[in-house]
Amino acid sequence: MSVAVQDSGATTTELAAEFTGSTLFQIIGGAAPAALAAPANGLALMAMIFAFGGASGAHLNPAVSLMLLLRGKVSSGKAIAYMVAQVAGCVLGALLCTTLMPGVSIGQGLGAPGTFAPAAGLSNMGVFAWEALMTAALGLVVYGCAVANSAFTAAAPVGIGVTVTCAIMAAGAYSGCVINPACALGPAIVFGMSMSSVAVYVAGQMAGGALAAGLAGLIHKE
Repeated sequence: MSVAVQDSGATTTELAAEFTGSTLFQIIGGAAPAALAAPANGLALMAMIFAFGGASGAHLNPAVSLMLLLRGKVSSGKAIAYMVAQVAGCVLGALLCTTLMPGVSIGQGLGAPGTFAPAAGLSNMGVFAWEALMTAALGLVVYGCAVANSAFTAAAPVGIGVTVTCAIMAAGAYSGCVINPACALGPAIVFGMSMSSVAVYVAGQMAGGALAAGLAGLIHKE
């Protein structure tokens, strides 16, 4: 995974990589049994970064794209184009689950592949906090491995995949640990989840991306 500095608009190749990587990530992460969600998502993201990092940087997450935008590593036009491609890819991934998995249908609601809900008793503020903190942790690993320190670039996919695995192991039982606005919106759109509930997740995740950008500026002297 590598990130260019001060690049301009996204190319067709970059958008195809973000779209395809997000589609495959959504299918693998969504289709995995709940007991295997942590390793499935972590390993899938690691694989997607290996596959598409050379083409687009493999953001595969609007919160990561926001972090890089705020740090001046991508242009606003490119960041927005990436975010659209990422969400579209996750929508397609969720749609493909309706044909690949028996008993899965559009509008199915909670319980469909990739859907999520907070633990009983967890407030919206709790959901926001878990998603923001875990997304910030992911963003800081992305920045430290793939942006600020070239010594770790080759190992970035592994570090990022391990972070996602650990985050889901820690927070999955509480918020579901989606930590990716595209993965929150894709299944929500296809399976008809409550958008008011999803908005709390997306807000927390984007706040986590912004928090990671701020912390990265304090930690890394570039």
